[in-house]
Amino acid sequence: MSDAIVATRLQDGIWIVSLEGELTNENGYTLSQVYPWQNPEVVTDAVLFDMSRLSYINSAGIAALIRFVREARRMGCESYAHGVSLHYQKIFRIVGLTGYMELFPDEYGALETLQSRRK
Repeated sequence: MSDAIVATRLQDGIWIVSLEGELTNENGYTLSQVYPWQNPEVVTDAVLFDMSRLSYINSAGIAALIRFVREARRMGCESYAHGVSLHYQKIFRIVGLTGYMELFPDEYGALETLQSRRK
């Protein structure tokens, strides 16, 4: 299995975490390295996962996501995701992840919605 490629950027006050490849037990720990509150230059109350290029997530990867969004909420950040395949949307609902993370079809819609809620 290949590693997930994780990239981050701050856009309009929203911390965007782009995931590409496979999120598994071998690399699920990398999510804990991109917490926005670990970077003193990042001020945000929202984390948006871009999962449009994520090809595979196993149970350990889902557990890593759950840990991330629960910790984010504890730190005052709400979590969102876009580009989640129908298969993983169903799994996220089954495991209760959608109770912590709202899903959007694409980045544009997610950013527009989140910006309008801030007004």
